[in-house]
Amino acid sequence: MVLLALSLALALGLITILGSDYVRASRNLEALTLYRKVLTAANRLSAERGPMNSVLGEEPAADGPAARKLAKFRTVSDQALAEITPDDGNEITRRLVDRDKLDNVRTSLAAARRAADRLSARPLAERDTTEIRSVIAGMFGVVETMRPVVLAAMAELMEHDISLTGHALTGLMLGDLREYAGRLGSFLAPSIAARQPLSATAYDELILTHGRVLQIWQSLEHQLALHVDAPELVAAVGEARIRYFRDGLDLIARLSAEGKTGHYSVTTEQMTLQYVPTMAPLERLRDGFLDDMLAHARATRANSVHWLQFVVAFTVLIVLTNLLLLVLARRRIFRPLLQARNHIVALAEERNLDQPTRVSRHGGEIHELFAALESLRLKLRERLRLTERLKVQAETDALTGLLNRGTFDRLGQDDSGFADLPVETGLILMDIDRFKLINDTYGHIAGDQVLRATAGLVVEMVRKNDLVMRYGGEEFAIVLPSTSLRTLARIAETLRAAIAEQAIALDDGTEVLVTASFGVATGRRDGPGWKILIEAADQALYMAKAEGRNRVGVAGEHGLAGQVVADRVRAA
Repeated sequence: MVLLALSLALALGLITILGSDYVRASRNLEALTLYRKVLTAANRLSAERGPMNSVLGEEPAADGPAARKLAKFRTVSDQALAEITPDDGNEITRRLVDRDKLDNVRTSLAAARRAADRLSARPLAERDTTEIRSVIAGMFGVVETMRPVVLAAMAELMEHDISLTGHALTGLMLGDLREYAGRLGSFLAPSIAARQPLSATAYDELILTHGRVLQIWQSLEHQLALHVDAPELVAAVGEARIRYFRDGLDLIARLSAEGKTGHYSVTTEQMTLQYVPTMAPLERLRDGFLDDMLAHARATRANSVHWLQFVVAFTVLIVLTNLLLLVLARRRIFRPLLQARNHIVALAEERNLDQPTRVSRHGGEIHELFAALESLRLKLRERLRLTERLKVQAETDALTGLLNRGTFDRLGQDDSGFADLPVETGLILMDIDRFKLINDTYGHIAGDQVLRATAGLVVEMVRKNDLVMRYGGEEFAIVLPSTSLRTLARIAETLRAAIAEQAIALDDGTEVLVTASFGVATGRRDGPGWKILIEAADQALYMAKAEGRNRVGVAGEHGLAGQVVADRVRAA
């Protein structure tokens, strides 16, 4: 009965944990789905400016193509806002979407639309640049009013699950990229509609917004580079580079040059028809990223369901098996089990390790149990002796307290002391940048302080089962068992940022800022794999140094079998 109760308790504990994982995964999926709708609503409001610019550049035509297109876009915007309206019966919508902020968006949108309709109803000759710019500024204001809704939803999403932070920020940046790209065309629209030269203010706004677009794109490229396993995203990035950052920005540059004289080669409608399609890849890139985000969330939830089903089935099997054992075993098994318990306690306390466990008088499964205990005794005795030998050896670095180079080398030598360490492992090689300059400037004692402080920071930030070692000089090695290349890159980037931001106080009160370069790779630590893994990580470190230091070099997915490809991994 005790065995059955313990089995049930263990199974119920696993079911509780996996059930919690499933609930969290389901809520994450629901929250990410709503967050996508919020971003989509913000984009719809931004996209509404395109057809509005066309209407403002034409004579009044209530049933004209531009007016019909604007009406369609307005309907889409209203539908998008309706989809994110908080539902009192849904906790996720109440938490992610602020009703008051959303009401402010609707009020601002209604006012901007009325202003646009009043101006577009007047003959084109009676509309001046200032009035057109004021109407466009009103639509800018709508987007700015929507921004607190997006930021509040993003904050709630990250508070709900901190692991969603990266997805939330990248989604926001993709939305901002589309918004600022659209503003470039909106800044030109008033002057084109009035056939007047660009004002100095409009020209300055174009320059500033153009710089903002490039800045966002540079940050996004680093983030999207982590999604090499999503071919749709990779293709969308390539299309955006050609269609928008080449063709679209070339069009903006040409119209900006024409704006110096006021002699434009296009109307506002023609500009819209030429410029808006170049922004389509930006929208596809955003949608592709959000689709990938949701697909990942769905896969996580499905995985939780599968594990939950497996554990439930396994629990039923455990219950049936234990009941059968209780019926068949009765008193014959309890006494040997008590003896086995005493042996286990003795082994745990490292007693009687030289006294063999007798197995011959027990039969069947009990025989196998005592045979396993004997095997365990032999392994524990071997491990105890190994531990005693290792204690005699100098296995730690005297300066930093880390494991030393000798211990690092034994990882690849089939040392029995590391038999429990998985063969598949990740490796991060880290080198403090310009350490000789620190020694030359502040002295070797200060250099030793920098080494100790850096080692302490790394130990605090890595996982409990990771091994941090002094590889030599100012170089450190971190062994991370069973860790993917993407996770290694994120960990290395986190360490790089933390070291760069942490000032090290010397004994004389001087504070020193240091940086470090990293090389990361994955591979095997058995046979020739260990040497290949070290070479791959070392080449990645060399590439990081060659590209300017203070960065992470990542060995490519196939780098361990051939040439090593180093990628820069930087936080946005």
